[in-house]
Amino acid sequence: MPNRLTHILGEYLKVKGVTAVAIVGRDGFVIDSSSNAEVDMDALGAIVATAVGTVESLGKEFNLGTMNQYLSEFANGKVVMATVLDDILAVFTDNTAVIGGVRHAIKRHMPETIQALQ
Repeated sequence: MPNRLTHILGEYLKVKGVTAVAIVGRDGFVIDSSSNAEVDMDALGAIVATAVGTVESLGKEFNLGTMNQYLSEFANGKVVMATVLDDILAVFTDNTAVIGGVRHAIKRHMPETIQALQ
């Protein structure tokens, strides 16, 4: 039986267009993940940690406060990254995803995600 965090991440995959989801430490290591596609999770972790660090620097430089979510849109999909305690939730989608549905899932599952990480 999957652990609680794995189960929660699997819930994100039920959202239309979501292809992969991961919890990534600030050091770039993937804590847990779930995916419907073949994904290099080591590369994902390193790139997500670097991207969030860069965006947080931008927020700090311009006194915008702490980062809550970061959205990147590409020709073939989207990536939403959100802070979860000291870690990062990264949700990857294809181009069929509706970003409002993804953001709603993040908001809905965030309390249990935090609880599973504590």
